[in-house]
Amino acid sequence: YREDMEPLERMLRDLARSASALILWLDCDREGEAISDEVRFVCLKGNPRLGTQNRVFRAKFSTVLPGEIQRALRTLGRVNENFVQAVQARSEHDLRVGAAFTRFQTLRLQKKFDGFCDRGVISYGPCQFPTLGFVVERWARIETFIPEDFWFLEMTIQLNEDGS
Repeated sequence: YREDMEPLERMLRDLARSASALILWLDCDREGEAISDEVRFVCLKGNPRLGTQNRVFRAKFSTVLPGEIQRALRTLGRVNENFVQAVQARSEHDLRVGAAFTRFQTLRLQKKFDGFCDRGVISYGPCQFPTLGFVVERWARIETFIPEDFWFLEMTIQLNEDGS
C-alpha cells in the first residue's frame, strides 16, 4: 500500500476490531471485486475472527435506491475469487506489456530522431490510449466551441392585498 493510504488502512483495521461481521459495499464490477478483496485483507488483519467465523459478506447492488439496498442486504454473497484473480492477472499483464513496450518504443525512437536521447522515455500503457482519447475529445470540444447568446429572465410578481 502507498504511504498516503496508511491512515485509511489503520481506520479499517481499527473499525474491524470491534465488528461482528463485515459487509463489503463496493462497486459491482470486477474492479469492485478486487477492491473488496483488498479491504477484506486489511480488515482481517484487524480482526481475524471475521474470516475464521466466515463473517465476511459481499453486497451486490446497482443503485442506492432504498429497495435496491434492501435487496442487496437480503441476498448477501461472498467475494468472487475468480473476478479478483482476473483483475490481478489483467493488472500484471498490463504492467508487463507496458514496461516491455515502453522500453521497446523508447529505444527504437531514440535511434530514429536526433536529440531524442535526452528526452526520457515514451510511455505505453493500455489505459493511456483511452485516456488520451478523452483528453483530445475534450480539447476538440473546447477548440470548436461556438458561444451562443443566452438570457436570464427575472420576474417580479406583485399581489393585491386580497392575494389576486
